[in-house]
Amino acid sequence: MDVLESIVLRRVLLGAAALMGAAAILLALVLADTDDDDVTVTGNAAVDELIPPRNAEVLSQETVGIDLANGYDARLMLNGVEIPPGQIRHQPNLNRFTFRPDQGNVIESLQAEQNCALVIYWRQEIGPAEADTVSWCFTAT
Repeated sequence: MDVLESIVLRRVLLGAAALMGAAAILLALVLADTDDDDVTVTGNAAVDELIPPRNAEVLSQETVGIDLANGYDARLMLNGVEIPPGQIRHQPNLNRFTFRPDQGNVIESLQAEQNCALVIYWRQEIGPAEADTVSWCFTAT
């Protein structure tokens, strides 16, 4: 094999290796589990977002709540404790209902490790008699 054939062969092999590497990276990106969709949220026209998301890791003073579609109202429970309406922040323009643990609140900080939230929500025109629920857990550090 002469020098020219050796150079051509080396270039072909390097090109093929680069192409296979790029294909492997593309395949890894396609197959990676990067889908953060929560079936409870994406399959529910009333629920836009859980705050924090299911299985998230958060700090002990993290805000907890739900972002609902317009026309819904909600009550929030955290670790089995109902949050009083006066401690729930409602942002009407987003229809977001949140609670932040703080000194003097019914819950002053999230528990170390697992915390679970339960939201009871209903269409405002129907009322809480026909409420639905969504629950999720997350970890506080």
